[in-house]
Amino acid sequence: MRMRGKSLRRWAWLVWLLVPVLLAGCSRRGVSDRDGPSVDRPGASRQADGADGPGIGDLPVPGIELGGGGGGGTGGGGGGSGSDGAGRAEPEPQPDPTDPREEAFRAVVRGTCLPVYRNGSTWNVSVPPDAVSCRSKRAGLFQVTHTATSSITCPTGVGRDRWSYYSAITGRTTTLCLNRVWVKNYCVLAKQSGNTITAIGSTTAADCYATRVPVPYNQVLVVAAVYRAPAGANASHCRTSAQDPLRYWSLLADGGNTLVCFRARS
Repeated sequence: MRMRGKSLRRWAWLVWLLVPVLLAGCSRRGVSDRDGPSVDRPGASRQADGADGPGIGDLPVPGIELGGGGGGGTGGGGGGSGSDGAGRAEPEPQPDPTDPREEAFRAVVRGTCLPVYRNGSTWNVSVPPDAVSCRSKRAGLFQVTHTATSSITCPTGVGRDRWSYYSAITGRTTTLCLNRVWVKNYCVLAKQSGNTITAIGSTTAADCYATRVPVPYNQVLVVAAVYRAPAGANASHCRTSAQDPLRYWSLLADGGNTLVCFRARS
């Protein structure tokens, strides 16, 4: 009995000594399990893979196009578009249509004088000529009183006229308003019935020696004088003296401020 008691005590001491060792081992195992499988234990790694899916190292890497490769392909497509643009040149914008005759009308300056006249019902030229001095000695001379880049109504009266041009090229109308500058000793067209002058073409001009005149006129008169119109002015104010034997006709121009006297050709 004594021997058994001693043996039990020795085993008790041995167990007592082994318990701390076993506890320490368990503690280390628990820490190791919490930290994840060791890289030296492929079995543990595979077990983890089976539970949670493939590891990061086993996932396929998506194809990433780098600047030198995939970017080049995209750039190539863009280059293709650019090349097409270069091959097909953009059409040049067409300039606005021009009309030289219209430009001549639009170049006329208000206040200047033009050497023009009507040779019947039409103007003697189709395009405005260069301006001349308003003191020029000419059969036909008109001062430009107004210009417009549209169709407008001009003042009317003796010696006043309207000259307009519509361009079929640009679709625009240019208008010149004119007032005659009367010059002595030049001639105009007139209408005569018997011994009576029924009308004087105040915007016309004619060769003083013409033997034929355009319709609707049939006579030529000479501008005998140009005066500042007195009150009640008429043809009697055209006589140079009481002994003047000539017959005169007259017109009041410039709104009644100018008396224009006419006589028959010699």
